[in-house]
Amino acid sequence: MNKKIKNLFPFFKNNPEKVYFDSAASTLKLSTVIEAERDFLTTNGANPHVTDYEKGFEALEKLNYVRSLVRNMINAYKTEEVIFTSGTTQSINTLANGIAEFIKKDDEILLTELEHSSNMMPWINLVKNNGAKIKKISLADDFTIDISDLKNQINKNTKIITISHVTNTLGTKNDIATIVKVVKNINPEIIIHVDCAQSIAHEVIDVQNLGVDFISFSTHKIYSSFGLGVLWGKYDLLDKLKPFLFGGGMNLKIDSDFNYKLKTLPDKLEGGTPNIQAIYGFEQAIKFINEIKLKNIISHETSLKKYFVQKVNEKKLNCKIDFYNLNNNSPIILFNVKGVNPQDITTFLDKKYNILARGGANCARRINGVIGVEIAVRISFAIYNTFEEVDILIEALSNSEDFLSTII
Repeated sequence: MNKKIKNLFPFFKNNPEKVYFDSAASTLKLSTVIEAERDFLTTNGANPHVTDYEKGFEALEKLNYVRSLVRNMINAYKTEEVIFTSGTTQSINTLANGIAEFIKKDDEILLTELEHSSNMMPWINLVKNNGAKIKKISLADDFTIDISDLKNQINKNTKIITISHVTNTLGTKNDIATIVKVVKNINPEIIIHVDCAQSIAHEVIDVQNLGVDFISFSTHKIYSSFGLGVLWGKYDLLDKLKPFLFGGGMNLKIDSDFNYKLKTLPDKLEGGTPNIQAIYGFEQAIKFINEIKLKNIISHETSLKKYFVQKVNEKKLNCKIDFYNLNNNSPIILFNVKGVNPQDITTFLDKKYNILARGGANCARRINGVIGVEIAVRISFAIYNTFEEVDILIEALSNSEDFLSTII
């Protein structure tokens, strides 16, 4: 199965010696995604906002069709609730800026220290000048949200809770359905946004079952292209958002006094020309997920992680490795080697073993407040990884005495 899967990703044909363990940053791209985008650019290339001719109309039909595929993928209530953006970052900025006028002095936004910068910075910017506050939700021993503390943090001023489904550093998975029930039982008016960037390719996302108000994610995390993302929201809440980006395709008219009238959802929140070639590609990624089944992806990634943990326990490594999250149920592993800078480790892994991994803060600048270190090494698995590749990683960690000689 793994060889067949690998053959679907051109990266491995062009880099047969490479081991790609950085899928939490970006997954590799399917050949069908690349081919669909190339086909659009070479045989169509029209703007979906221009329907005076057949090619433009074809592009618009594809945009609407893929929107419906996303609706089905996340079990949204309506197709119009699916807003295309440039990625998770723009999705969250669209939400934060769109809701800004409803956030007043002394209102509170709750989040955790494990949030990606994209789920921190927009909210920090939002409260900067309006007198609202950001409050920190404490974490339990397993680094998930502490439900008791969450209950204690909520008060009459709580307006928004914005959290990750799966954190991008430690890979901890929050029980979103339980969190939503707890919050909505206290105050059903509190808005709950969930950053699904790290879960969209590894978990079944059902917004109706979860009960959330908004979610966001990027397609480059799900075997598709850069430059495309999704903001989903319940229609009534989404419709209240003020547009973040203004441009063509979103307005019905502009009168002689420069007053404008916006279109309805989703157009009113999609100013400008969409990344239509990426939308063509994303159709193929969704098709891949539907054919291979998420349950099989989850099973494979879980097996890889269990195998890695087993090998670490069996093997007598020559270095002291501090693992921070081996017991979570995501394909993300975070660790440090005692006495060695994480970015030196990733250089070593790359130069000596052709392993591509991430070393640093992983865009989570408050991680030191959680695990006590500023930076660490992150390994992340995906459907195209193999047990043989895990063996290569174990061998690399076993030969850690080579770190300095390789780097120097």
